[in-house]
Amino acid sequence: MQKDESLNFLRELDNLKAGRYHYFIDILSDMGYFLDGYDLLVIGPALIFIAPLFHIGAVISSIIGVATIVGQLIGGAVFGFIADMKGRKVIYQWDMLIFAVFAILSAVSQNYIELIAFRSLLGLAIGADYALTLSIIGEFSPVKHRGKYLGTGLMSWWIGGSVAVALGLLFLPLGSIAWRWLLGAGAVPAIIVLILRRRVDETPRYAVEKNEKNEIKDIKEKFKIKDEKDLNNLKNASYATGNVNYTRRGIFTFTSWFLNDLIFYGIGIYTVTLLLELGYSTHAGSLALTLILYVIGVIGTLVFVFIADIIGRKKWQEYTFLAQGVSLFILALYFLAVRSAPPILLLFPMFAIFYFANAGGTGETTGIFVSELFPTRMRTTAMGAGTAISRVGAIISAVVFPITLKLYGIVPMELLLFIVGLAGFLITLFLGEETKDKSLEQIAA
Repeated sequence: MQKDESLNFLRELDNLKAGRYHYFIDILSDMGYFLDGYDLLVIGPALIFIAPLFHIGAVISSIIGVATIVGQLIGGAVFGFIADMKGRKVIYQWDMLIFAVFAILSAVSQNYIELIAFRSLLGLAIGADYALTLSIIGEFSPVKHRGKYLGTGLMSWWIGGSVAVALGLLFLPLGSIAWRWLLGAGAVPAIIVLILRRRVDETPRYAVEKNEKNEIKDIKEKFKIKDEKDLNNLKNASYATGNVNYTRRGIFTFTSWFLNDLIFYGIGIYTVTLLLELGYSTHAGSLALTLILYVIGVIGTLVFVFIADIIGRKKWQEYTFLAQGVSLFILALYFLAVRSAPPILLLFPMFAIFYFANAGGTGETTGIFVSELFPTRMRTTAMGAGTAISRVGAIISAVVFPITLKLYGIVPMELLLFIVGLAGFLITLFLGEETKDKSLEQIAA
């Protein structure tokens, strides 16, 4: 396609009304995030049963907890780069096969070494999906709905995590084999998604970037786009906005995503164990409290879906980074003042604010910013790099948190994570850019 013709084609895509194929792409992409959330957070409930069965302590438990995250780091970086070279569709259609196979193998592990290996390989598929999902949703979405569609991805991630904890409660009576059912259950929806994704086209922006005429023709037929249509009056008609500093964007997006995972994963993965360590409840009670917190996370993502295209991303990320840090700082101050663990009537509201602000705030925006602030030619590479860098934060958090909790108690971690939240607020304030109501071509110009 000629340049003007390509821009006209993308302009019309940007101004389409939401249709069935948009919803189809969004649901299939969201299902990948659902499974990502399920399999990342299911290890928390599963470790209740795995630790005594395999006679493992805090160090091995933390390694099991981060095994999938290590796989994500590698999978995101590798498959993100490949998707910019070879296209989104081929990896998007097949990564669920890796997911299903290693979910089943994880469930039948005979020792913790096998479990660590299989969970790491499972992470390759999760990392691939992280690099692709937001890129694919964004490259198909009309401008005025893009924030909403991108927001449903992380909402699905939290629904997946909530289902993981709910199944942990449901399978609790099964005793020592409950963890096998928990880890294996993710294979069922993965196989369904694998089959349905065979019907997905290449994204329009990648097809234009590589001048794939057959793909463009298929996309036009899907969306009923006529070549002769008059595009003069379409909104967002100007796509040239000047030079872009991608170094600045890289520092902003990768650092803020790293800080988001650093502040969340230690608490997010080990909430069940943390509540038990602090003596708040039984196994069932800790699972129930964690489930409530995850549901609050889902509510936070739902709020974001409704406001993303109204108030934008930048201010929301600033305030939600700050809210997470302050909620943990209040808990640390209580302990330092009273010299005892906070009562549940203080701990639960602060954790609720933390979960709401992360799920509905920085957990959404940090990944979305990467998918929007980089052009098509490098979008999945950037998403893969962001995934890898953020997983370093997740690994640090997931390893350091349980060990520090055992050795020094929770206060040092709460104070450190407050500093992390404050850093995220400042980086967004000074380096962040608003992307609301702009086409991907405008942002990249």
